[in-house]
Amino acid sequence: MISGFDSDLAILLLALAILFSAFVGWWTYSGNTKLPQPARWAAVSLRALALLLLLVLLFNPVYEFTDEREHRQEIAVMLDNSRSVTIEKGSWQGETDFRRVTEALRLSDTSAVRYRTFGFDADLFESTPAELSLTGSVTDMNRSLNSLNQVSGDMDALILVTDGIFNRGLDPTRAAERLGVPVFTVAIGDTTQVRDVLVRNVIYNSTAFVNSTGLIRAEILNDGFPDRSIEVQLYRNNSLEEVKTIQTTEDRSVHQVDFEVDYDEERTERFRIVIPELEGEWTTANNAYTFTVDVQDDQLRILHIAFEVHPDVGALRQLLLTDESIRPAYMTWTGGSNFVGGNDGLLPASADTLDLLILHGFPHRQLSAELRQQVMSLAAQTNVVFFTLPGTDFENLTAATENLAPIRRQGNTPVGPVSPSVNPAEQDHPIFDFELPLNLSRGPELRGPIRNYTSAASARDLILTHFRNEPTGSPMLSLQQLGNYRVAMVNAWNWFRWQQSPSAEYRSFRAELMNNLIKWASTGVSDGLLEFAPSRNSFDEGEAITFRAAVLTETGLPDNEASVQVRLRSETIDTQEYIMRGIGNGRFRLETRPLPAGTYTYEATALRGTRELDRAEGSFTVNESILEFTDTIRRDELLRFIAESTGGAFVTHEEAAQLPQLLRDKGFGTFRTETFTVAMRAHHSLWWFLLVILLVGCEWTIRKVYSMA
Repeated sequence: MISGFDSDLAILLLALAILFSAFVGWWTYSGNTKLPQPARWAAVSLRALALLLLLVLLFNPVYEFTDEREHRQEIAVMLDNSRSVTIEKGSWQGETDFRRVTEALRLSDTSAVRYRTFGFDADLFESTPAELSLTGSVTDMNRSLNSLNQVSGDMDALILVTDGIFNRGLDPTRAAERLGVPVFTVAIGDTTQVRDVLVRNVIYNSTAFVNSTGLIRAEILNDGFPDRSIEVQLYRNNSLEEVKTIQTTEDRSVHQVDFEVDYDEERTERFRIVIPELEGEWTTANNAYTFTVDVQDDQLRILHIAFEVHPDVGALRQLLLTDESIRPAYMTWTGGSNFVGGNDGLLPASADTLDLLILHGFPHRQLSAELRQQVMSLAAQTNVVFFTLPGTDFENLTAATENLAPIRRQGNTPVGPVSPSVNPAEQDHPIFDFELPLNLSRGPELRGPIRNYTSAASARDLILTHFRNEPTGSPMLSLQQLGNYRVAMVNAWNWFRWQQSPSAEYRSFRAELMNNLIKWASTGVSDGLLEFAPSRNSFDEGEAITFRAAVLTETGLPDNEASVQVRLRSETIDTQEYIMRGIGNGRFRLETRPLPAGTYTYEATALRGTRELDRAEGSFTVNESILEFTDTIRRDELLRFIAESTGGAFVTHEEAAQLPQLLRDKGFGTFRTETFTVAMRAHHSLWWFLLVILLVGCEWTIRKVYSMA
């Protein structure tokens, strides 16, 4: 099919081109008497056709033709890799039945269908059925289905083999529907209700301090053991520490057990909460929970000085007071040279005993020059965080802080309602090592300078100021490293409103932000060229392990030419090696897949080319997870709903062998015929131009034969 002549104008132009070509051919030979009439008409025709062909090519016509091809249909297969599928209960025989189901699906028969197989637990990963370890410690079906949506390509259907139990993430129904293909669910596992007692939740602080007492709170679920006395044992470093007893009165009940432990030396304490096996209990796999507590010898010593009475001051002090890792001291300026709190209201002569100085509302407009100098003399000796308040002397902020504050005033600074916005370039900073709200602009209203502020050349702006949902170009949270000290500044107030917000999302953001900011500023700067650490000292099974690093040159500037190699060692795995991903400004990040429970040592090496710059070593622990054993009843209702809402089908593991025929009945066992149209512009083909040359050549031959050339 030729397109390009489907309009009235194109048809008119084509008719004119035909007439014009015919006229030119006739006119060229109209006065010629040497050629006999047959030869003359042949030459006229050849000349006209060649000219017409060139004119037609100017119309840029398009040739279209259709073709059909047969393709094998592509079906994705997601296989549950979690531990829960290995539980032998009722008619389900664990791993044996799982392998039987994968064989019954006949995934090796690819004569008309191409299967692409994946495993999933905390996330999706490509795997063959035989390669699955069935050791996943958590199940996030929603995340796994979303990951499939990103990598599946032209998928025609999905076979989902799972017990439907998820213990992390959202309900997977919407994610399955967004795939846009039929989902055939194969329900594995068992629906039998069994008698069981288990350790469901354990609440504890993963970090403690010498000469302190810690609370360990365990939640015990009783399912099927009424009127029983059940022991709950606490082991500490493999020695029995304490035993408590709970008394059940009903078939199903939840009980809370508290243990208080004293920490007297710096080390990693390993705890295990155990419920001895009860007669008639179907499994003891969920009767124990193991975790570790990192006991440190020193708390962070923080002095908080407030220069104004404001709700933000009390909110921040409450945060400091409730953190066991902090030993806070408070002082409040009352006018003149007077303070209350601290050591008899006297400023410390030195900051040698401080990890961090927090100046809240400094410099106040009524603060004397002498007292300003005293405060700044103290601030110059340690890490410091500045918080502004309504009484802050913004006009003299830069001079009063002796250029120490990372945020600088540039001109007139109107104060008004502002909102925070996370700088996208800094989202990988360790201060943001928590889940950020989707829209900070909807949070409680802050107040602060709207515009005409900038940051120091070496500072990093983590949060930017927005006014009426528009960026103002001014930083709200900025930080920098000066020598061995860290300095930060928060240029807005009324954060107490976030603490009082009815939204847990905004309350959590304020608490995490302030806590991480204080911890980051308190730690100071490493003496070496490499600063490296895991995001925490303790992780749970199923969690990705995150590391962060920063590399400096010998002159103290960020090293953008360095690389960082990491080695992980443990008794449970072979040595694993990684290369950290550079995220700019001499910073690096690494996120590994979840690791098995155990104690791991790490060794990080900073390199520039082949030259070693620095090295860091340490350890962390991964605690055993029992999430997969806390809920073992197959969720047929969920799997049936997913199948019906997507146009697929639901079968149990006993019916798995019927699925290949069911797929064929729904049209997924045959080749897929694909019809496609190919369009090609005529002037892209050389054949038309060769035809023009042939026509002209024939005309020239006629003229040559009759001695006219």
